[in-house]
Amino acid sequence: MYRSIFTLVVSSVMAGAGMAYAGNASAASYPDKPIKIVIPYSAGGGTDQFMRIVSERASRLFGQPITILNKPGGSTVIGVNAVIGAAPDGYTLLVSTNTSYTLIPYVMSPQPYAPEKSLDYVATLGQTAMVLTANKAMPSDLKTVLDEARKSPGRYTYATYGMGSSTHLAGEVFMNDTGVEFRHIPYKGVEAVTALAGNQVDLMIDGVNAAGTMLDAGKTKALVVLQRQRSQFLPDTPTLAEAGYPQAAENIISYVMAAPKGTPAPIIDKLQRGFAEALRDPAVLEQIKAMRTEAAFKGPEETREFVAGQSAMFKDIVEKKHIKF
Repeated sequence: MYRSIFTLVVSSVMAGAGMAYAGNASAASYPDKPIKIVIPYSAGGGTDQFMRIVSERASRLFGQPITILNKPGGSTVIGVNAVIGAAPDGYTLLVSTNTSYTLIPYVMSPQPYAPEKSLDYVATLGQTAMVLTANKAMPSDLKTVLDEARKSPGRYTYATYGMGSSTHLAGEVFMNDTGVEFRHIPYKGVEAVTALAGNQVDLMIDGVNAAGTMLDAGKTKALVVLQRQRSQFLPDTPTLAEAGYPQAAENIISYVMAAPKGTPAPIIDKLQRGFAEALRDPAVLEQIKAMRTEAAFKGPEETREFVAGQSAMFKDIVEKKHIKF
């Protein structure tokens, strides 16, 4: 009996050691086959364009093909869950905006997934500033807009990409921080941009990369960027601090890479180092700049801290303003 128990224990230890060795061996040879990156947005969007630029360089560094798989739908839930359900071996990755990690899991009911329990963060790869834009009929300075809004709450309308979108919640945070009330007009995707340019709504918060085309064409105008430093793409537009709101929350769109929970740490390390190197390539940086986006690398721990901070901000505003989805 004792010999049987001893044999069982020894067998279990050896099996565990074998699994650990196999895991280490796998990490050592990683990657030895193609890598898939799931993007939970349609092809041609900002996230898709950004990752196709970066992945082409990363593929050469890793010596393996990197395939982009677009899985839009369900407010990014379909694509995110496809990665959560994949093997944690580093060959299926997720790249999405911070919306998928900081917003969607906390505003949808029932909760579609819990990022901290289902995903391991690899890195933050890039970002674009968010900007408050106005139609051509609106005042050109933020102070006048806010003063008028305080006199008549709800007088001004602001467009978003839909209820619960990053543009919606960014607007709610902005109104809370500045003490004004705009009237929310949700649209389906890019219809919001068209409505703003056509003077059907007064204001909109959007990423600089998405807002840039209408700004360049003179169909809309920028009032303030929602970050601490001026955007290189809107050098003449003041920041929140310059506009008199140094305590207002920053709102940026970040491109975050994650892997299924349980992905070995050595593989996470290889991935984040490889993509960090890709982002140092001058040709990659030039292409990213052309789409009004910046390389902004953060490692796994810094990314985790960023996600936690943004999640807390959005959860707080949803509870404070009793926003229902």
